[in-house]
Amino acid sequence: MYDNVTISFCFPDLLEMRYRPSLSLIQLLALLAVVGCSGDRVIEPTVTERVPSTITLTPNNVNFTYLGQSVQVSVRINDQNGIVMPTQIEWSLGDPTIASIGADGLITAVAVGSTTLTARGLGLTATANLEVVQEVTNFTVTQGDNQEAIRDSTLADPITVTLTDLGGSGIPGLAVTFLPGSENGTVSVQTVSTDANGEATTEWTLGPVFGEQELLVSVPGQSISVSAIARAEVPTPDLAVVGFLELSSVAPTSLETVTVTGRVANLGDLASGPTRVSLTSNTAEIGTFDLPSLEPNDTTELAFDVGPLNTGSNELVLITDADEAVVELFESNNEVTRSINVLDQAEANLDVPITGLSASINTEMLFRVNVSGPTTLTVSFTAPSGDADVYVSESIRPSSREEYVGCVSTGPTSVESCQVPFADGEYHILVHAFDQGEPVTGGTLTVTTSEALVPYDIEIVYIDSGTQSQEDAFTAAATRWSQIIVADVQDRDFSSNPLPADACINGQPLLDRNVDDVVIYVYLGYIDGQGGTLGSAGPCVIRGGSNHTSVGVMRFDDADLVQVEARGQLEGLILHEMGHVLGIGTRWDDADLLINPSLPDNTGADTHFVGRNTIIAFDNVGGGAYTTGSVVPVENQAGPGSGDAHWRESVFNTELMTPFFDRDVPNPLSEVTIASLKDIGYGVDLTQGDNYFLPPISASQQAAAQNASAGQGVLDLSDDIWDENLYVVGKDGQIRKILR
Repeated sequence: MYDNVTISFCFPDLLEMRYRPSLSLIQLLALLAVVGCSGDRVIEPTVTERVPSTITLTPNNVNFTYLGQSVQVSVRINDQNGIVMPTQIEWSLGDPTIASIGADGLITAVAVGSTTLTARGLGLTATANLEVVQEVTNFTVTQGDNQEAIRDSTLADPITVTLTDLGGSGIPGLAVTFLPGSENGTVSVQTVSTDANGEATTEWTLGPVFGEQELLVSVPGQSISVSAIARAEVPTPDLAVVGFLELSSVAPTSLETVTVTGRVANLGDLASGPTRVSLTSNTAEIGTFDLPSLEPNDTTELAFDVGPLNTGSNELVLITDADEAVVELFESNNEVTRSINVLDQAEANLDVPITGLSASINTEMLFRVNVSGPTTLTVSFTAPSGDADVYVSESIRPSSREEYVGCVSTGPTSVESCQVPFADGEYHILVHAFDQGEPVTGGTLTVTTSEALVPYDIEIVYIDSGTQSQEDAFTAAATRWSQIIVADVQDRDFSSNPLPADACINGQPLLDRNVDDVVIYVYLGYIDGQGGTLGSAGPCVIRGGSNHTSVGVMRFDDADLVQVEARGQLEGLILHEMGHVLGIGTRWDDADLLINPSLPDNTGADTHFVGRNTIIAFDNVGGGAYTTGSVVPVENQAGPGSGDAHWRESVFNTELMTPFFDRDVPNPLSEVTIASLKDIGYGVDLTQGDNYFLPPISASQQAAAQNASAGQGVLDLSDDIWDENLYVVGKDGQIRKILR
């Protein structure tokens, strides 16, 4: 190898050129031959030999944390110009028992300790420090856990723990401490060094207490526990309250009872004999039960109906062997505790105002009233300041105000009133201080049955007028639904926050006035001509809180409407579609009443509606004999725009709110449909339903009925749900949310 070459050659003057090996000597001589010389000139090449100058060992400190771990080291030798010089490296270890190294520089830990690694090459030497330790990765009990023995006796098997590193090798010489818990006995040796396999062993003599005892085993930075069961010298019962207390209501009111359920078990090995179980609230006993003898390993469930409880926090404690009549293994498991918060609720009397009511913003006041009916229940609230809303629900008190469906009044002031028709039984009233504005002060709640019902109003606004007979059909449908929905709902005033023109449908004018109770915009014109899309209907604006429709849309192709009228199906069609505007099939999911929907991709699912009143009505029309699915069955085959929004055709057949309208036979509006309106919060008259009873169709006939519905003699109402814009408005008519 050459480092530098000096060439002297002839020019007019003597010039010395130095170059790097990147230009070969042969190339240089060729160049000189071309240039030529005059006279006797001598080329004198000078070659500089490469000399090893530095050696680098990487890394120069090698640390191992487990036996068998490998680390790659490397060596680089550079000449005087910093250029790497390849060569064979000779490796050696000061203590070859600590580690091993291959010709390629791969070092493997063999034993705990430290040594020096030496690398030699081209006369140079480099060293690195090596240290091997074993870090604890696995710390386990390998013998003696979960034994049983008589108390104060030594366990049959010694307690052995094993400590290993990441490679699975035992770690010798570690100090392991064995420490029994309080009154949990003694060990033969408290501190033990691990042997060559990483094991440490001691014997455990249990303490005097019955039941589970614990031994804590520790090494620096880590600990594990060993358990054993101490039995009595003779068979002994052990009564215990197991699990936790279950409550029928986690937030009952001061007027309600609560069912508290707990379980008592005998964990011992002898029958308990008779004992008494006690339930206390804030240390005062509120329930008791005389328990007969409980056999070993038996469990019994006890239920206590208690209350009303005091308003505020109540600490419930279920205590077994309350009189300490049973000699048992130990007492610490004889009770269990659960806290319950009891809401304040006042009893309201008819025609007796409750005055002086105040509430901070976003808080609730609860009341209860009993009504002997049927009669019209009117609930009114007034206050000089703040903004209160009124919610009423029948029979069972809802767990949140969103679930109140008897009647709702959520106006922008603290002058609220709502009515429940045909009221009979227990009703719950919630007054909510709205979460904006001022607190409610000086309020008065009045509950009466002497006021007349305020009617439900449906206003029809035509974007394009139809024939007189068509408009008469709309008027008849509105009148019919107003006879079914007999209670007023909260007005919505759009004066301050107008609904823009065309917000619901093209041609809809600006809405800047009060709406009582619903306005429906009707389009009767061209859609796609005869035989295409018949039409669609549904809500466009709903009230926040109650989800009642404020503004709806009904749209029909006038060419198809002429054919429908000629078949005598016009009035039934309008009645059906207006039902969708009011919320039938279109707002079921708002109240979480639609279960297992078939859309978007679950065709054939057992879709059903679980409104309490609708289930009762379904039974009234013969639904008790329906056994092929859950009740009340909802259409699950018709696809988008119809599925999940009608009663199931194969079960209800000719009922008005199925997806097919039958020709030449009545299509009755049943009690089931009316009850569904009650379940979504309308005040209805269930007696307004047509005479209807479910057809006795077997499971095998239902499929045939479904297929037949698509044939002649029926009007296919598939895809009749309006699915354009849907807005939620607040008390002042302002749009609060856009659902689609």
